[in-house]
Amino acid sequence: MRTYIKVVNTSARSQRYDYEKYTYTLGEDQKDHNEDSDARGASGARPLSTVTSLEINQNVAGALTYLLGWVTGFFFLLIEKENSFVRFHAMQSVVVFVAFTIASIVVGWLAIVGGVLTTLLGFVGIFVWLFLMYQAFLGVRYKLPYAGDFAEKQLENVGSK
Repeated sequence: MRTYIKVVNTSARSQRYDYEKYTYTLGEDQKDHNEDSDARGASGARPLSTVTSLEINQNVAGALTYLLGWVTGFFFLLIEKENSFVRFHAMQSVVVFVAFTIASIVVGWLAIVGGVLTTLLGFVGIFVWLFLMYQAFLGVRYKLPYAGDFAEKQLENVGSK
């Protein structure tokens, strides 16, 4: 069951806001999508926030999974057991940044162009890191090509055992 708030009446002069509180229970067919930020109740209102088992907002937790790359991703995979949004971002963090770590080590061993390619890979890694943190903070379940699909499959495999 989720609680939603919808702004019902605003007065520009007094800057007074009236709110209506709604309670909405998801049906069985919606259980898989209950962590999406676009999930809305019967009133059409957005959810206030979804709190994880760590007692923090799921968007903040999703962004934190990328903070230290695969280290924080692995940490959140171990700690968070219930929230599929956070678990997805944690697994994608592990997949993406382990790949970046391995690629930078391998490219670093190249004789002539290794330094240039490692620097270029570093800039790409920083861009991907910031982009994924921003998307998670906004509540978007953004899947990188290949890595996002692989992360989802790994979560399904872990969940089935």
